[in-house]
Amino acid sequence: MRRRTSLLLCVTALAALAGPAPLAVARVAEDGGTTLPGMPDRLSEGQGCTTVRGKNTAAAPWTRGALGLDQVWRLSRGRGVTVAVVGTGVSDEPAVLAGRVRVRGAAGDDCVGRGTFQAGLVAGAALSGQGFSGVAPEARILAVRGTGERGEPDAERLAAGVREAAEAGADVITVAVPMDGSDRRVREAMAVARAKDALVIVPAAADSAPPGTSEAPPAPVAPAQALAVLDTGPQGTRPESAPAFRHADLSAPGGALVGPGPVGDGKWTASGSSLAAAITAGTAALVRSYHPGLSAAEVRERLLTGAYPGDLPALDPYGAVAGVARGTAPAVAAQADPIRLPHAPQTAGARSTAYLVTAAATGIVVLVAFLALVLPRGRGRRWRPGRLDAEGRPLA
Repeated sequence: MRRRTSLLLCVTALAALAGPAPLAVARVAEDGGTTLPGMPDRLSEGQGCTTVRGKNTAAAPWTRGALGLDQVWRLSRGRGVTVAVVGTGVSDEPAVLAGRVRVRGAAGDDCVGRGTFQAGLVAGAALSGQGFSGVAPEARILAVRGTGERGEPDAERLAAGVREAAEAGADVITVAVPMDGSDRRVREAMAVARAKDALVIVPAAADSAPPGTSEAPPAPVAPAQALAVLDTGPQGTRPESAPAFRHADLSAPGGALVGPGPVGDGKWTASGSSLAAAITAGTAALVRSYHPGLSAAEVRERLLTGAYPGDLPALDPYGAVAGVARGTAPAVAAQADPIRLPHAPQTAGARSTAYLVTAAATGIVVLVAFLALVLPRGRGRRWRPGRLDAEGRPLA
């Protein structure tokens, strides 16, 4: 009986050690979600402005766990940094952006909604009851028009927008469409950004093919001083049908993302390299907030050296901010349908959770060892108090 009791308690101890371990592993629930409308990157001829309010959801996007945002937010949330979104404009109507958008000219009117979506990815606030948040939820947004009103690309306006954003004091600048490093206007705008110490982050590929075509031509090579970012989806890859590119410096989440629209507080979904650039711009804001003495060129280098290694480095916000590259493949959210949102991933403080689990398991082992010694003796005495001899030693 004593051996059976000891064996049972030892098995219990081993189960205690093995059981809680999965708590330290990032997981994403797949048993439900909300179907969101898709945010356009431009409006077709005759299509009206985006006025749909999106759909409400409390679920956290897959990027929150894959990027380890809960971990990096302990170090930086982007306070004191201004990120310019040069694109279709930015609306401050969504609660996640209210009061934190500064507008240049007509950029406060976002007919398409894409710029508002990008701004949300960069700096959407963390609000109670929402799983969504931008990468740098305490950064500020500078809205600058860089496309036509309906989202049509305009190289001259884009270059002028970058120049305007830099002159207006932006610390980080992200744009809606690829930039051509061979264009004189782009080179001049980049010279202004360099002089103003603003980091420019651009998409390495177009978000979609031009209207009336089935395939977008490869995007031009971006200016050398800019950081060109390519989009990847929840599985860490791009669809075969994704627009082509010639060169990229970094990859970042850009598929099946979730963000705000220009009207109301509902959420939308969208994909594309411009969104990966926005995610990276939010990370740059985290770095500039935590390391205010770094130059734009040093922040760019930190984003690259802190990334997950590979043929194309993958963005790692914690590695960029803390300066410690974790050296493993980025977490991937298992998500069969990219438009259905998983429940909020339980990834916050995974390292702390592991420590707590280990401490708890150790405590259980100590308790089990104590019980393995005490229970057989108590059973043998039929739970009567022990007696001592004349010299104070316990009697059998």
